[in-house]
Amino acid sequence: MDLFLSSSQNFVKALKASSDPPSVGSFSKLEIARAAWDQKTFYAPRKAEVIVDFILNRFVKSNETQSITDIATWTLLLDVITTSPSTKSDPWLAPLVSRVPFTRIVIQLFESLQHSPHDDHSQLTRIAHECLTILWPYCVPKINTDLLLDCFGACLRLCACYETLDEHLDSIVVMIATSFDRSFTASTSKKKTFASFTRNHLENWLLSLNRLQSHSTHSTLFECLYTPGVQCLLDVDVLRDSETENTISNAFSNVTPEIIMPTLPKIFSTYIQTLRKHRSTMFGQTSSQKADSDGYREASLRLFSLCQRILSKATEKDHSWTTKALLIDVLNQEHIFNGQDHETENLLNGIVKSILVELASVNEGTSKIPPIPVLSDYRFVQNVLSDVLAHLLMVPNTVAPALEILDILLRNHVKTRTVPLYIETLISIDFRDTRRSHTFQEDYERICHSACLHPRHLDRLAKSVHEFLPLNQTPTVIRNVTERFRNLWEEYRSCSHSSSSDEESPHKKRKIDRGSTDADATKGLILSFSATAIFASVVLSSFSAESVPEETRQELETHLNDFSTGVVLRSLSKMLKNLNKKTLNSLEDEVALLASLCLRYGLGLQRSSSISIDVGCSPELVSQLSKAVDAVSLPESKLEILRTLLDTSVSIQRQTVLDITLKVMETSEELHVFHMIIHRWLPLIDSGASLEHREQFVALLLELRNRSKVNPASEILLRQTLASAEFWELPRIRDALLALIERSTSAVSDWATTTPQQKQLVESVYEFLLSTPTDYLPRKFRLSLSRRAVLLDQTVDSISPHFVRALRVCISRFISSTDLSDELLGDLGVYLRHLHTGSPSAETLELIQLLFKNLLKNNTLDEILHLVQRYSESLQQDDSSSHSALARSFGIIVDLLLKEFPLDHFSTSTQDTFRTLHSSLHHYLYPRLLDTPGTLKVPEVKGLLEDWQQALRLGRWLGLTDVAILGEEVTNFFKSTKPTGDEVTNPAVFGVLVEEFYFCPPTLQPERLELVIAAYVLLSGRITVGGLDGADQPISSLCSTVSPEIYSHGLDFIVSSLKYVKDEAEAGALLHLLSILLQDPPQNTFHIVQNTITGSINIFNDRELFVKAIRLPALLLLLQRSQDRPATLRQVDISGIWLFMAKLCTSSHTHEPNTCRETFHHIVAIATALIRLRRDLILPTIPHLGIILRLLIRSMQSPRSNLGPKQSAMVSSRLPSWINIQDTLGIEEGKSLSRLLESLNTKTVIRRLTTSAAAPPRAESLAKPFSKHAAYVIKAYVESLNDPLCMIPAAVRKELQSGLYALCGMINNFSRDALMASAADAGEKLILKNLWKEYEKQRYVGKG
Repeated sequence: MDLFLSSSQNFVKALKASSDPPSVGSFSKLEIARAAWDQKTFYAPRKAEVIVDFILNRFVKSNETQSITDIATWTLLLDVITTSPSTKSDPWLAPLVSRVPFTRIVIQLFESLQHSPHDDHSQLTRIAHECLTILWPYCVPKINTDLLLDCFGACLRLCACYETLDEHLDSIVVMIATSFDRSFTASTSKKKTFASFTRNHLENWLLSLNRLQSHSTHSTLFECLYTPGVQCLLDVDVLRDSETENTISNAFSNVTPEIIMPTLPKIFSTYIQTLRKHRSTMFGQTSSQKADSDGYREASLRLFSLCQRILSKATEKDHSWTTKALLIDVLNQEHIFNGQDHETENLLNGIVKSILVELASVNEGTSKIPPIPVLSDYRFVQNVLSDVLAHLLMVPNTVAPALEILDILLRNHVKTRTVPLYIETLISIDFRDTRRSHTFQEDYERICHSACLHPRHLDRLAKSVHEFLPLNQTPTVIRNVTERFRNLWEEYRSCSHSSSSDEESPHKKRKIDRGSTDADATKGLILSFSATAIFASVVLSSFSAESVPEETRQELETHLNDFSTGVVLRSLSKMLKNLNKKTLNSLEDEVALLASLCLRYGLGLQRSSSISIDVGCSPELVSQLSKAVDAVSLPESKLEILRTLLDTSVSIQRQTVLDITLKVMETSEELHVFHMIIHRWLPLIDSGASLEHREQFVALLLELRNRSKVNPASEILLRQTLASAEFWELPRIRDALLALIERSTSAVSDWATTTPQQKQLVESVYEFLLSTPTDYLPRKFRLSLSRRAVLLDQTVDSISPHFVRALRVCISRFISSTDLSDELLGDLGVYLRHLHTGSPSAETLELIQLLFKNLLKNNTLDEILHLVQRYSESLQQDDSSSHSALARSFGIIVDLLLKEFPLDHFSTSTQDTFRTLHSSLHHYLYPRLLDTPGTLKVPEVKGLLEDWQQALRLGRWLGLTDVAILGEEVTNFFKSTKPTGDEVTNPAVFGVLVEEFYFCPPTLQPERLELVIAAYVLLSGRITVGGLDGADQPISSLCSTVSPEIYSHGLDFIVSSLKYVKDEAEAGALLHLLSILLQDPPQNTFHIVQNTITGSINIFNDRELFVKAIRLPALLLLLQRSQDRPATLRQVDISGIWLFMAKLCTSSHTHEPNTCRETFHHIVAIATALIRLRRDLILPTIPHLGIILRLLIRSMQSPRSNLGPKQSAMVSSRLPSWINIQDTLGIEEGKSLSRLLESLNTKTVIRRLTTSAAAPPRAESLAKPFSKHAAYVIKAYVESLNDPLCMIPAAVRKELQSGLYALCGMINNFSRDALMASAADAGEKLILKNLWKEYEKQRYVGKG
């Protein structure tokens, strides 16, 4: 090495030698260059230039990938160009880089990375990125567009084979893509570049975009690759060439459809925007060209047709449908289709039909539902409406898109006032010419469960008919509907007559064998008859008769009565006669009967007082219907017959009808009849049924619980029934149900001799009682059920755990709603011992608590004292098997004593008993806990600490003060507990610390309170957040009882800790604890609380920690003060609150990965509470309020679509740090902000401390004081809406309207004119004019 570095000539000669190493056995050239650079004592003229020239030529001339991927070479290059003092002062670097074909280096680097393992590049790409960042600006001005296209192509090949790119490689690709984009924009040979790009790089470009599109972290890189590629394809100079469309069409056709589909909608959107932007240039008015208003539409539609041809070749149909949906979305958004292009119209009609075919084939195994944006525009479906509805009558109602299609269609007809056309199309559907399944039953079931007959569609159709059917078209619609049904009935009757004649006449048998054509036509006719009857029943029951003129109304009434008696009832009579004569046995005829029944019931639902329709059935027809119940086979036919009988039967026939109904309910496994009776005919059963029928009905109702094992829907129906107030307000049904429960549970007294069926009935009854409202059960009845349940639980050992749970829950419900008698209390005392056998469940503990409460309330203490004595004995004998359950019960007793029963509630002897118990517990536990904590296991530590805590709580209830406590020894349990036992033991340690505070001397209480606060913070870091819930209540109760001095010391300790805390979790725990202590302070601490709040607000503003990381706990504290305790706020606090909000809403260059919407809602809630409750404090700071409102309005901005990376960064830098540009604020935030603006107009009463002699405060608002500042808030809205890079979505603007109108109502005409004069451009003036115009429309002017 010394030989090569002996002189500068030797050094240069070694680097320029023809071989590497320069001599056999010597060092390599790279090692020589590295040594020369690292040896500061070695001097060579222009040493840095020589080394850089050597490295760059080494990269260019080497044909192997080792040199271009050699990290040592790149590291040396980076060291030279970054540490050399001459790189900035001497002009040698730019000429040197310009002499080297630098693009070849870049291409070789990308190719070597492409063919090498992907997981070894992080260090290489980092160093190469730093080098290229310095060298690329020097060489790029000398590189032409063709070479940059080659570099860009290398980038595309690399991105096409990589799933993800690291940040350094990402930056290199962005740098090269940006340079190519700039060069292409300034190029004069764009057509040549376009041809080269489509021929060599189009497929790699699409593959790269597909890979990057699936990763949200590469959104910037996606835009950087998309922009130059789409510029090459869709530049205006390229598009002006007449051959460009053919070239693009051929290029796209040669690419596999699956590759181009993900990016095709975005390319199509860019194509339309480019054509619209340059339409005057490309489609100017000449003798051979059309007007530019139609030219760019035709060109766009041609590309749309090309896209459809490409998608038709795709094998992945799911992705193909998604792409079609996005393309049609673009077509709608850009308003390209105007209905005049017949080729495109036919294409869209084909898409509509294919969508319907796909929807109809869902039952046949289609896993994905095709999207339906093509149907969001009525222009696409108006010509094929009948086909659409006919297909939808074959689509299952489980297909949500089908229901969405119907909603869109109906909504469009409502908007265009063409509901009659929609009805006409519905009833005109003919199934005789449509493709159907193999059997009539399959077709019928499919239509019955179709989307068109779904209750959602029928309900919305009924609403549309009632509200939007034009009054002058109502008679015509009614006549068309009745005429359509009459014609179908006549056709059906003629077909039935001819069929029966053919069967009777032997001379016509040859005609019967003509084939299945006539049979299929008849089946299609019956399907049309059935569907038309359902639609007709909806229309005829929903139209508004009051909207029709009186003369027309009388004609309409006569027409409907004639239709009812002459067609509907007549058809029913004929079909029932044939059914009872056994001449009507086919499923087709039964469906026709069902359709007539449905229409008759629908006619009866027309409840208009101005029109009367006679749908009553004659006694003969009722008799025929009663006979037909057993003759029909379809469940829905039985349901319709029963509904007709219940609707038309008179009192003489009612018992027979009810007998038939209950028989069907008993024998049928379906729940249709149950649903109908429970939701419609319960009052009839209560008033008209016999006692036997009512008993039979409640027995069937109770049996629903047993059916739930087979059919879960029966359980839901039973719960709905028991939750219905109407059911329980029916006295006869209720009495029958209670009598059945009484008879069923009477078997408990002799359980050993009861049959299995009776036992199952008792179990069903008590499970039934779980859902029964106890207020409807008489007191004696509840006591009887409770006594039987106690007896059953206490004496029978063979019942299941599920039944035991039901019994104990029932007992808890009955005891909690009943004043217990002394006799029952004695039984419950014995029952209490039984509950302590085994491990108690949550239901058992709840029952034990209720029993304890009732026993303590009535001073029945023998069983409680006995249980407490057992607890003490088990503790001293180390009986762990029974101690756990007894410890829980003892804790429940202590809780009840502290919360609800003071010491003087009990006798002196009872008090002495409790004192003796406390003394024994203390003498046993205190020495054991003083032992070394490390010698105990985690379960033992937890048990001892909980027992000690309960003993201290009992001593506090007894009013003891001289109790020996552990003191500082408790903290050892924090240190000794292993991490695996932290969540088990630490809450118990904290509970002991809190309880021992009550027994501390006053002089030690400040120090002990600091220890409690520190333990709370430590506890928050060792367990989950949910574990803190049990620690909040004890410390809140503790601080509400301390002296003002101790309370002040604790608050000062927390505030001082907030000044210096650095850990986010600890700061959050301190703020949460501070909010707990401030919620329920001791007496005479008002000024202490005020000083604490002021100090906390100052800390929030002084420390960046609370603005960036701990803002939510800080905002929650301020929200608590503003809403719950507004009287504690002072003028100085309001200024600090505005400052803190302003810091939170200030724009930021760094943003969180997810938008924190809670921050926005908390800020709005605080401002709203201050405006409504502390208006007196707002008045001096109204300008600050205006600033906050302007910042909140600006935070509602969203970026416009298709922004580049720099533009997106500009928009993002205007938003607060807690708003991510990918997920901006939405509708709910707009509603909250609007309510805040409206609260400025709301008159409220100030909530502050006043004396009794002061005059009552008046209700006022901030409208007048804020009127001078409202214009500036409106100005912020106008500027946000007029921003070229941002927008406020239409849905958010709609929610903000009411708040903006409130601001408009505050300002006067002078302020409005000044606001208009301050508008920066015509856009702002137009926005302001439109806003004021809408405000004037809705403003109340006092004229009615």
